Amino acid sequence: MKLALTKGLCTSLIALSFAMTLAGCATDAPPPPPPPPPAPAGPPVALASEISDVAAVYQDYIEKAAAMRGQYADGAAIQAQLASAEAFEPNQLAHGAVAYAAIVAMQEPAFRSILRTYAANDATRADIKAHLTADPAYAAVIPGADAAARRVILALSSDGQSVYKAGAGVKQAAYDIQHQKWSREFVADRDGRLALAKANSITLASVQSDDSAKLLASALSGDGLVTSADTGQSTGQTLVQAGLPVQAVQQTPVTGGNPALIPDAGTAPVPAAASASTASVSVFDRPDLFNQPYTQAVNRALTIAALALLGEGGETNLPTLTSLLDDGDGQRCLQMSKLNLYQCLAVAKPHYEDVFCVGQHILMDTGQCIGKMSSNALSFAPVTRVGFKADGSSAYADPKPYLKPAPVKKASAKKKTAAKKKK
Repeated sequence: MKLALTKGLCTSLIALSFAMTLAGCATDAPPPPPPPPPAPAGPPVALASEISDVAAVYQDYIEKAAAMRGQYADGAAIQAQLASAEAFEPNQLAHGAVAYAAIVAMQEPAFRSILRTYAANDATRADIKAHLTADPAYAAVIPGADAAARRVILALSSDGQSVYKAGAGVKQAAYDIQHQKWSREFVADRDGRLALAKANSITLASVQSDDSAKLLASALSGDGLVTSADTGQSTGQTLVQAGLPVQAVQQTPVTGGNPALIPDAGTAPVPAAASASTASVSVFDRPDLFNQPYTQAVNRALTIAALALLGEGGETNLPTLTSLLDDGDGQRCLQMSKLNLYQCLAVAKPHYEDVFCVGQHILMDTGQCIGKMSSNALSFAPVTRVGFKADGSSAYADPKPYLKPAPVKKASAKKKTAAKKKK
């Protein structure tokens, strides 16, 4: 028993001695890293929820409109798409585009960082706020604004193009379905569907609270918002035919919206001056899209973003923010597209003409308006080539008739002789 205790004690002493030896050989552990520097002082990033609400309305409409296709089984399907596509109030949609663009601008790290630095100094913050509220174009001179503006232009341009492209497909369907007998039948309640279009155009869309909350979270954190072209690089979604002009050289004539009288400019060849090749390229690779001066929509979006990043975009400054949503140009463009829609529906009779109204005056016109809000150098409309008749009057080249007229039968020699005798 005594031997066992002695042996156990010796074993413990040996183990303790070995551990002390190892501890003596070990190097000292490195000190913990220093704590991160404190965040800049100043008010936190703030954005009124009303801004994210109207941005969510815009985002919802763009997603639905871009997904529309020209596939119809009957007239009821056409009327359902018409009612859905026309359901936006022009001012609300234009306001939503600016609000959405502001949240896009708030995702730019360089723009965000410099404004958070300015926010830390009370005097600097007050001075920048005063300049921003006095002149929305002032936001463009803030360091990092060029990168933020590029994000905005790419996002809005991509949205506009996706809606325009969907409209072009729907418009083409107006030609394609004419081979189906039902498409040439008259719309049953023409006056009723025109009245519905006008009612849908003055009704404000409801806000999806979950979508608004996600947008607001992205604005406050500067992360989480995925746009159609947020990287600044060409993607499969931004491919368009080469030759999209800076501005169309000739506008389609006003014909009261009658599809039978409107030539299809989409089939007109692109002049050599407008395109160096016939390959598909990205319209967003053009550097002139990002040149200053920016559009009213871009400047106002940058201003709202700057105020929010300064901590001056909360509910107390809501009147200033809502006034900045009025870009003017976008609202007028969308209102004009509605007037063109009413004219189109007023004269359209068969179902296929209603399809034309959806494709051209709702989707294509709306996409064009969003594109123009993004950049002064952008137009999705193809160039309409103008030629001249023998008498010197102008004539649109390559018009695409709605219904191909039946060939005129030549009168026989006997009929011509008989007609002469009658005279």
